[in-house]
Amino acid sequence: MIDLAAPSKAFRLTGWHVLAMFAGLFGVMLAVNSLFVVLALKTFSGETDHAYINGLKFNETLAANARQAELGWTMTLGLERPTGGGAVLEARLADRNNQPLRGARLQGMIGRTTDEKEDQSLRFTETAPGIYRAVIHQIRPGRWKFKASAQLDGAPQFSTETTLSLR
Repeated sequence: MIDLAAPSKAFRLTGWHVLAMFAGLFGVMLAVNSLFVVLALKTFSGETDHAYINGLKFNETLAANARQAELGWTMTLGLERPTGGGAVLEARLADRNNQPLRGARLQGMIGRTTDEKEDQSLRFTETAPGIYRAVIHQIRPGRWKFKASAQLDGAPQFSTETTLSLR
């Protein structure tokens, strides 16, 4: 038979208990912060553009942008996604009168906005007047950055950059 009237031993908070609670709290904080650092370093490698150097070249960049604006060239993009995980990127180059630009040397790059592991150089070939196509062998859904530059003899270089969202 259990004696219900027997006094139970009361819990007494001591300094060792408080020390253990603080050690546990800081241990959890250290573990979570370490996890965040590891995940941050795996998903973003850091600054990829050198802002200081770009700042020094700011006037050159403004002059290049002005020359490009004088050209009046435009580039429109289209993307075909056949089965198999690849894609075909189509770029249409036109002048200020919306006439196709023939014979341009077009180079491009597509990659993730946060990581350089999936960057791919693109080789464009002119398939029709002003229409340039590049094959992308593997591309997954998500956000992608696209950069391209076009050069035509006797004209300043045309360059563009945009972000694409693929499903």
